[in-house]
Amino acid sequence: MKVTCCLIVCENFFPEVEAAVQQQGLADMEVNIQVCSFPSHCSSPPITWSEFTDIVLASSADFFVILGSYCLRQLDDPSEEFSRCRVDKKEQCHHLLCSPTLVDAVQQNGTYLLNPGWLTRWQQHIATWGFDRTTAIEFFGQSLHKLLLLDTGTDPEAEYHLAEFGSFLQMPVDILSIGLEYLGLSLTQIIANYQQQELVRQKEEIKRQAAESAMTLDLIRMVTRVKSQSELVTAIKELFTMLFDPKKIYFIPVNKTGLQFDQTSGLTAVEKLQMEQFYEGQGRYFLLDKEQGNFLLRIGSTENTSAVLFISQVARPPYIRQYINTSLAVSEVCDLSINHVQILRELVRASRLAGKAEVATEVLHNVGNTLNSISVSSEHIWETVQQSSSTSLPAVVQLIEEHQYDREHFCTHDPRGKKIPAYFVKLSEKMMQEREFLLAEASRQLQHIRRVAEIIRAQQDTAKRINFTEQIDLASLLEESLEFFQDDLDEQGIIVERHYEVQPTLYGEPHKILQVLNNLICNAVDALDSLDASDAAPVVRQKTIVLRIDLSADQKEVLVEICDNGKGMHKDIVQQAFAFGFTTKKSGHGFGLHNAANLAAEMGGSLTGESAGPEQGAKFTMRLPVVATGKTGKTDGTSRTGRTEKTGGIA
Repeated sequence: MKVTCCLIVCENFFPEVEAAVQQQGLADMEVNIQVCSFPSHCSSPPITWSEFTDIVLASSADFFVILGSYCLRQLDDPSEEFSRCRVDKKEQCHHLLCSPTLVDAVQQNGTYLLNPGWLTRWQQHIATWGFDRTTAIEFFGQSLHKLLLLDTGTDPEAEYHLAEFGSFLQMPVDILSIGLEYLGLSLTQIIANYQQQELVRQKEEIKRQAAESAMTLDLIRMVTRVKSQSELVTAIKELFTMLFDPKKIYFIPVNKTGLQFDQTSGLTAVEKLQMEQFYEGQGRYFLLDKEQGNFLLRIGSTENTSAVLFISQVARPPYIRQYINTSLAVSEVCDLSINHVQILRELVRASRLAGKAEVATEVLHNVGNTLNSISVSSEHIWETVQQSSSTSLPAVVQLIEEHQYDREHFCTHDPRGKKIPAYFVKLSEKMMQEREFLLAEASRQLQHIRRVAEIIRAQQDTAKRINFTEQIDLASLLEESLEFFQDDLDEQGIIVERHYEVQPTLYGEPHKILQVLNNLICNAVDALDSLDASDAAPVVRQKTIVLRIDLSADQKEVLVEICDNGKGMHKDIVQQAFAFGFTTKKSGHGFGLHNAANLAAEMGGSLTGESAGPEQGAKFTMRLPVVATGKTGKTDGTSRTGRTEKTGGIA
């Protein structure tokens, strides 16, 4: 598919440019050429970008080249609206039609140069300048001795207009036939330069896409290895740090209650409000500050958002739009990764009961095969870019520039110059073949990536129970357990404080740990609910559950503590609490804590309880052996009434 270039030129030179495009065969090149004009500014203030708005909006051209001279002197730093525009500013207007050397030589003897387009409006120009005949003769006669028409052959009445203007000024006239060859070659060079720049841009874009594909492949490979939410969040943050080198990056997870800010420290109240508004909206991204390079990114769809990223102060803010485009592409893979971890977690837990690991193995095998296809496609793209036929284009452009002052002779008599048109025809054909190949490979890669997504999403439907241990994130399990009781927490106005002092690396069976946590949190919620049901006047207190993750003194065990300030227990009841069949609840069965203690023992740990007495609350502690101690990170918990508050963890 051809790209389209729109040449925008002063109305005085519009006929010449339009004729040169046809005469030089530019319209038959790989680039479609359009020609538009803007009003003459010979005696007016310089033209501004706003005067091109209608042309740019009305045209579907891929890029625009604005041709002119002194009237273009204020066209600097185009806004994003005119990012497709390039300005080709000459030292003076007649350098469009013939070489600067010829123009300078002719003007040295007091000759005033004219072109057919200007002459057709000479009376209008004289009136605009505020001259009558007397003042015009006096003004032009001070330094000029002759009028010279640079005849391009585009206006059969140009000679008549010249004689008329010469008679008006009482000045001798002459004609120099220059044709359109020089203008045609200049336009050819402009198009060739653009094609070269476009090839460079396409190469850089292909390299960028290849780099993105490589990173995407790395992320997809990571999907087959990562088994916990914390690992995945760390990997996603590292990926965006590698892409944009921001000073700060925040990952805010989302659950059924909304954004979970309490897993991330450092956000201001204003930033939290901005994220809330963005989360409630429909956009996939929001640019907060173009100068600083701050933007928000949604992971997932508006209907099913997995997380929101706050990326602050990227390394190169001028490229923020490119960064956002890259982020949108990568975010889809991130969402796929998050879904994969969630599905894998359910897959692992579900598969334990049936012991059918074949399903997951087959899924990962299919993903691996698809990754191989993506890798092969990437190699084909890289080889095509490396061996591109456009590598000879700079030498041809240099050859044209070397003969910029004798282009007519060079293109008509020099054997090398005669070959240039044929070269561009062959180059255009080859580039079209390369472009079609690259598009086909890119489409093939997209199909493969979509296939990976389909394979991973299909796990949920085909999953069977797998029986193996995995790396455990205790903070995530605690948060998952809390979600089961969110309605009860909200209804009772219970504050949840978190003190996840360490995040050790554990390997075990998360479904067993989750069973224990569910039982302990359920008991804590019931103990707080019983305050309202007491026959005696209840002690006025804020209902609170405290969650804590810490290491034992010898750092060989991790301690998970769940404390409440509820009804509490007598010491003799604490001693019987883990006995089978013992319960203090009217509707209880007496095997919840007993089963929880057995599960802790099966994992090589223990479960204990303590209470200072009635109305003094209770604390239960699960101890689990540490396989390999992870990084520690101190975090404190603050909370609000009626909402589950989260701190520390994976942010």
